Amino acid sequence: MTPSKRLTAGAFAALGAVAVLVSGCAGAPEPRQQAPAPGTRQLSIWLTGYSWQDNTPPGSSTVGEPVLHQRAAGTGTFADPITVAVPGHEGAMDWPPGTKFYLPTVRRYVIVEDSGAAKPPAGADTHLDMWIGGQDGTKAATDACENEFTGNVPAQVDPPADQPVTEGPIFAGGRCNIPPQADDLGTYHPADSN
Repeated sequence: MTPSKRLTAGAFAALGAVAVLVSGCAGAPEPRQQAPAPGTRQLSIWLTGYSWQDNTPPGSSTVGEPVLHQRAAGTGTFADPITVAVPGHEGAMDWPPGTKFYLPTVRRYVIVEDSGAAKPPAGADTHLDMWIGGQDGTKAATDACENEFTGNVPAQVDPPADQPVTEGPIFAGGRCNIPPQADDLGTYHPADSN
């Protein structure tokens, strides 16, 4: 590398450092998600939700592949991840029971304990259908909560235990307990599915 190219590379590094410092100043928006840990595999997933009202059978928290929970549950921590369903059924699931993911958009860890989710739409690596609870809500309220976070979002597979968490069920106390979501999570069109 010639001296002038080193200077140019150094100038770019200095400008990058200034940009990072400026973005960290008061008034700048807080980053929505933490970068994945080194060596962590990141996917683009289609995230949806299911509740007490729309589980199979309706009015239950039954799961088909229990690992940590005998019924759909979880608080979203690494030690108590929330149940998710994945495409497929018994023995032919896209992800084996017990696989953990971290979902930065909802700040929760989830674990595969159910099956029967639809295939993901084009552009998504997989589909995770997250249990939201909802025993104390109406179908309209739980559907509205699910719609808030449904979309094509990042996920970390087999994540480290130190990611930021908003602990607690997704839907409780009659409300949706998730961080503010981006307006452009994507739109699912059934014709786009695999």
